[in-house]
Formats: sequence, C-alpha cells, structure tokens
Amino acid sequence: MLIGGVPLASAPLASLAGAGDVPPEPGQVELVSAFRWKLRLLVGDQDVSARLTGTVEVDREEGAAGIARFDLCLAAGPVTPTDWKGKPVTLDFICEVAGVTTQTRRYTGRIADPSWDSSTRTLSCTCSDQLQQRVEALTIAEIDALTPGAVWSEDVFEPVDGRSRFDYMNERLSTMAASLDCAVDGSMRVTSWFAGTPAFVFGLGTTIYQSIQVDLADLDSQTNVVEIEADYRFSRLWQFNFSFGWTHPDTDGFGGLQGFCAWRDDTSELPTMAMVQEATESAGLTMLSAANYNRLPPNMANPCGDGSPWINNSYAEGLILGASWRGALREVQAVTESYPLRVEVPQSVADAGEVITRQRIAIEIESDRADKWESEPYGVNAGSTGTPGAIGDGDDEAPDDDDIDPVDGINGNLDLRNEARRIAGLRCGLQQARTTLIEAHRGTTVSWQVPTPMALGIDLVHTLELDDQIRAAGKCRQITHEFDLASGRALTTISVAVMRGGGNVSDPLTPPPHSTSTAARPVGGGSLPTQLGGRTSSPPYNEELDGFSGNYSSGNAGEQFPRQFKVPAPQVSDALRDEWKVEIAGTYRLAIPNDLLEL
Repeated sequence: MLIGGVPLASAPLASLAGAGDVPPEPGQVELVSAFRWKLRLLVGDQDVSARLTGTVEVDREEGAAGIARFDLCLAAGPVTPTDWKGKPVTLDFICEVAGVTTQTRRYTGRIADPSWDSSTRTLSCTCSDQLQQRVEALTIAEIDALTPGAVWSEDVFEPVDGRSRFDYMNERLSTMAASLDCAVDGSMRVTSWFAGTPAFVFGLGTTIYQSIQVDLADLDSQTNVVEIEADYRFSRLWQFNFSFGWTHPDTDGFGGLQGFCAWRDDTSELPTMAMVQEATESAGLTMLSAANYNRLPPNMANPCGDGSPWINNSYAEGLILGASWRGALREVQAVTESYPLRVEVPQSVADAGEVITRQRIAIEIESDRADKWESEPYGVNAGSTGTPGAIGDGDDEAPDDDDIDPVDGINGNLDLRNEARRIAGLRCGLQQARTTLIEAHRGTTVSWQVPTPMALGIDLVHTLELDDQIRAAGKCRQITHEFDLASGRALTTISVAVMRGGGNVSDPLTPPPHSTSTAARPVGGGSLPTQLGGRTSSPPYNEELDGFSGNYSSGNAGEQFPRQFKVPAPQVSDALRDEWKVEIAGTYRLAIPNDLLEL
C-alpha cells in the first residue's frame, strides 16, 4: 500500500504502554509512513483485547448512532450470547510513531447484537452508542439545553406530553443547521453544519493513493425554494354599542323639574323604563347598564311653584319623560390570516432554476370566551340595571359610545389572538425552511483515506481541508476506522460535507406583522321621535316611525295612536358575520456559504 507514493510499513504491536489521549495540535497533518499499533478493548471491566480476531470497524456519522463491530474468539466452555447484550464497550487505539506512543479513545458504547458461531467459537458483536435510547431518557429541559438555538411550536408539531423524546429532539433539530451525535467518549453534543477555520489540513501526499472520492450533489435534490402555506385562525369578538336618546317634545328640551313642569301644562301618555328595555331587546339588542332616565316625579306638594300639588300614584310603573341609553349587539366572527411565505436561495435559483418543496402550517386559537360571547348575559341581563331612583337633573348626557365597561363589555372588536403562538409557529416554519435549504446545499461529499495515526485528533465537530490532488474544505460528516488484525492495516476514511450555494444577502427570518384590517362597523342609534294622537290636529299615525307613540290626555277625539315604544334594529352586513380572510405574504432571501471545492 502506498501513501503519497511512499511504502507504508505497518504491523500489529505486541505490547505498548498507554500514553493517554493526546490529539495532535491543530494545523498541518504530518505524513506518517510507518507505525506500530494495537487495540485495547474493554467489555465491562474485562480486557478482551487478546480475543479480538479478524477486522474491527468503527463508524461514526453526524446525526446517527455510532456503530462498532468486532469478533471475539472465546476460550473453550459454555457461551451464552445473550449475557453479552447491553455490556458497555470502550475501544482505544494505541500506536507508536517515531518512538512516541499515543493512546486515544475511538469508541464508547454497548453491545447491541451479539451472535455466536459455534464452529469457529467466534462471538460477533455489533455495538451502538445508543443515541436514540439515551435521548429518550432525557427530560424536556435537558433536550432544550442541548438545543438552545432551536424554535419549537406545538402548533407545527404536537404536544410533547406522552410522545417520544427522540421525536421531540428531531423536531427541534429540524429548525437548526446542526446534527446530534456522540463523541468518542459517549457524550452527546449538537454540532453546527457550517464550516469554520480548518482545524486540520491534509496537504500534498498525505492521503492514501487513489482513495480520494468526490460525490457531487444531485441537482434534483438541491432544493432552493421552500414555500410555506400557513393559516392562522382565531375568533374576533364584536360588540356594537348604539347610543339612543328620547325626550318628550312637550318638555321643551329640558330635563328634571323644569321639563316636567313644561309637560304638565298639556299632559300625555308616557312610556315606561320597562317599555324602553323591551323595545331595545325586540330590536335584537341588549340594553347596557348605566342608562339614564328622566322619571316622572313622585308625589310633591308644589313642584312647579304654582301652588298645585302633584299626585303620582303610578310612580312604581316607572313613567319617563326622557331617556338616554345604549343597546349592544354581539357577534363572533371567524378570522383567517393566510401567510404565503417563500424562503429562497436566489443565487442557486439563478444558477440551476427553481427546485421547490412546500410545507403547511395550521394554527387555530380556541377560546371558551368566544363560545360564550353571544349567549353569556351582559348589561342589564347580567343583573345590573343601572336605573336611577330619582329624577335626572337635565344635564346628564348619554354614555360615551367608546366606553369600556367590565359589565357591558367592549365597543368594537376584540381579537382573541395568541401572538406568542402565531410568532412561534411562523418562526418555526421559517427556520425549518432555512434548515431544508442549507441541508440541500451541502449534498456534495469529499472523502479520503489516511493511516489512523494521522486522524487521531479528528472528530465530527471539526472543519477539515484537503489539498492533495484536489482542494476541498468542509465540516466533517463521517469518520470510519478499519483495523485489520490479520494484515496489520489501520485505515481511517474521512468524509466532509462541502456546502455550496452562494449569495451575499440573507434576510432576517422575522414573521410578518399580523393584519389590523376589519370590516366596517354598522351604523345605528340616535335620537328617537315622538308621535302623539287623540287630537284632530295630530298628523296621521305612521306605523313605520320608531320611537314613542301615544295620545294626549285631553283633546278633541282625534285618531287614537297605540301606546308603544320602538327601537330601530341596526343592520349588520354579511362582511361582519362571514369569515374575514386576509393574506399576508413574505419573501426571504438566504445566502449559502461556498466552501472550498477545486477539482
């Protein structure tokens, strides 16, 4: 075998003392043309190195459980293969180069699949570092601590309770340009996909002859556009407060005793507080509390200063000379905000055309308040009439149409949003799109072989550079060791992921703001008229007219009008009752670094 055209002398080492795990200093990898080596294998607390036979393999790859395989030639006697299952395993590589002995850990795991060949008395063991099982044993907090840069949303995935912790880990990793794996000592870590400054450089003549291999990314799998279709649904609570007023025309516009005395000169039928409330409810409205009534006064000795007493035996009936009040109408409207979002790598699109993948997100905010909004009592129906017990002073105004009252509710719309869930869901989708695009642009793999002593300090976390026949650099993707005990060959295959995409502009993956658009509010309310009959001078009765109708107490036998009070029902448009749909689009550019690749 040749390395850089130089014969490689290697042979199993009978006995070497361990010198500890001492990786080489970062920088230029030095050529190793001859070395001696051996393996130290512990199964549990037992050193079984002398029982090794055949070839020992170790395969560690980003995002996957590390695997090791070896064969043990066992001594005579009964063997129970199942007793070996689950036993801890450590594998060390001990080598001597130029008189210097080095011992490094190559693998930590457990025997997962032992099999027995009775004809050769060989126990073949496949080992795993149990990445998935160990993640399953973690708490949610521990997984979160391992993936601090992740974005996770219950609306994009599912509630974590009762589900696989490994699935939860992968969901978080789907929003990160990173992989989970185990180090040679078995510790779990998450490492970035992005290449940095090379920790090791393999220069001219350092690779084994004809071992360099370049696997270029497939164009069809190089996604450069991710289109996200996200729907965010919630309930919009409407409450329309309409202000009404009515004053008997014979009060000359005055309230209190002054208005009463003006009416007393020529009395007529009057409405009651109950009639106002019933008319308001007949119009499909709920009468709000804080209504103001100008009631007909109780018995008084000389209310108008003319010496005439006032006797009111019907005070409890609640007759009124005027009123100002609010009637409210409630609606629950479904709102859907659609977010067509596009994350793209413009340079890749320009170079190769669009390669699109799509994903969908649905977020729905449910609320008990929306379910009860129209049926739950409020206003006077909630038990608060707000009815004054005395005559108004004539200066009271109708309640402000924009007041917010804890009993009467809102005036306008109240969106039952959950902004934290909206942001989390959209951010999660955008970060997933970013991860998809980055992963698609690191599909090129460059691999090469070197004698294992030249790769002792290399791990999956490192950025590596190759400058031997070709030039390439990237983050280490896979490390495979092959130790052939028969031939004395100890080789390591190193693979790096080369990221290529281009571009120099990346937009922040910030979800767009939500919409503030609404349908137009209905118009209603106002001052209500009066029509009085019982006199020939009275105009004909108009049954279409709202407000109060009644008759004068004395007259000349004119048309008798019905005594009633009517409140007009506001007209609510279909736009306020039907689903309100809004589209909020967004496009995000993503630049992909170009790792070194010169063939």
